[in-house]
Amino acid sequence: MSNYTYNQSHKPKIFYGSYEERLSHWHEIRKHVNQISDPVDYLLEIFQYCPRTKTTTDPYKKHTWLNGWQLIERNEYDLFDICLLLSYTIILTDNFKKKSMMIHSVYKKELNNNQKFNFFIEFENTHIDTYSMVKLNKTEFDNQYVLHYTINLTETINTHN
Repeated sequence: MSNYTYNQSHKPKIFYGSYEERLSHWHEIRKHVNQISDPVDYLLEIFQYCPRTKTTTDPYKKHTWLNGWQLIERNEYDLFDICLLLSYTIILTDNFKKKSMMIHSVYKKELNNNQKFNFFIEFENTHIDTYSMVKLNKTEFDNQYVLHYTINLTETINTHN
């Protein structure tokens, strides 16, 4: 169980409430993230419950990306949508809005013919695996994964103005 004072239920309202509850809970989460020094463990605890579906979001075509409020409204998430919402959650806080946020398309360094792509978020020297909701340091990441494509989300959504 987490040491955070803001505990999560088995089904966080950000994913399992009404639209208004999802918006309100997302706001509460962002406020809490703004108050803690290491938001990653807290967010992993919440986002592990994110329902996964198939969507039409294309990581290589920005015009298919929804913003955070649209993602909350639609409430359907593929792995890239989870990356976007998790990233927006961090970026849209006062303490972290000026931090660099990268999304990496990667595959494992395994010797097989079935290379499966995955998405990682890189934030403050931490790599977040959005499939298994675990964090790795840079060395662990470099030893296990090969970068395929990188998106500088902070520049893409222009948060530094």
